[in-house]
Amino acid sequence: MDTEIANSRGETPGNIFQMMPGDEDLDQGNTPIMNKRMRRVSDVIDSVGEKDDDLPSGYSTPRATEADNEVFLESPEQNTPESIRVFKPNWLTQKKSSDLPDAGVSQPSCSQGETDLSQPSASSTLSATMTVHKDAEHYNMNHKNRGKCVVFNHEIFDTGFPPREGSALDAKKIDKTFSSLGFEVEILEDLEHSKVIEKINELSSEDHSDNDCLCIFMLTHGLSPDMVFAKDVAYNAEKIWKPFTADKCTSLAGKPKLFFFQACRGEGLDAGVQVKHPRLAAAFRTEVDSSTTSYKLPTHADFLIAHSTVQGHYSWRSPSCGTWFIQSLCDAIDEFHETTDLQKILTICSRRVATEFSSYNELYPTRHEQKQVPSITSMLIRDIYFTPK
Repeated sequence: MDTEIANSRGETPGNIFQMMPGDEDLDQGNTPIMNKRMRRVSDVIDSVGEKDDDLPSGYSTPRATEADNEVFLESPEQNTPESIRVFKPNWLTQKKSSDLPDAGVSQPSCSQGETDLSQPSASSTLSATMTVHKDAEHYNMNHKNRGKCVVFNHEIFDTGFPPREGSALDAKKIDKTFSSLGFEVEILEDLEHSKVIEKINELSSEDHSDNDCLCIFMLTHGLSPDMVFAKDVAYNAEKIWKPFTADKCTSLAGKPKLFFFQACRGEGLDAGVQVKHPRLAAAFRTEVDSSTTSYKLPTHADFLIAHSTVQGHYSWRSPSCGTWFIQSLCDAIDEFHETTDLQKILTICSRRVATEFSSYNELYPTRHEQKQVPSITSMLIRDIYFTPK
């Protein structure tokens, strides 16, 4: 299931290129300039298989468990591999007299003696060290260490899904880029679900007091809604980042927590829309000293969660060059990290993926000239600059 793509930045030797006529661009001054756009072959949808293929009979999801007033149910149909989360809170009719959630009805609190285990206690006395002034525009990146960057690289699967050829190139690229930023990079290959969770719990329980931040990459197959694959099963991507909320990992409270998911999020294709210049369309195609002694942060603050594609859509990968998203991300960081904050770099990355890449498959017209755009969810409250160590 090899699908060719068009890419304007094909540096990797061994690819087949073909110059496409009329692929011009406009600079900021609306002056026509020529950007060479190349075709690159043998790129594939970074998915468990073709849209119409049946899933392997060996597919399974983690066993159903009941904990914290939540029940996780394995989907009964193997061709719809989803875990269904069912919440069972205990409600009380008494309403709070102070601030209420902005919802259709007021959310009641739990009755006396009954605790809603799905939420942290409202009277929690957890505290953490202030790493930066409350009104600071930038995160404190001057700790002793930059922090850990853990890469879960999944290429081979026991469930009968195809290997993710080219993912090793992504892992190598991440290693080079993030090592240069000062991260301690660790690449973990083809772990089973239990080992992935074991590593996540280990990282969550570590003391990150001397670290600037945490970074985790997940390179794998994926399905909607936000299911990612370990070597043996699929599980919800929330299991990767939720153990690092400020109430669970206090040594990372107030520090950036960066999560990058290279995986499909469904079976949708994006044919894109041709955008033309209104006048030239006919000719061109184209830790802290502060007077503030303390302040309180939401437990979900300081997260950045980046997906290679939008919900419900495929993500694309080249067996010979790596994935569109990871390669573009690392290239943008390499180029701009000395002067530009991370969210701006991610915007540059998204623009490159969106404008410089298209699928090429003349055998299957429905997969020809398809597009992709990353999806970035940010709960960051400050800018991130990777200042030199």
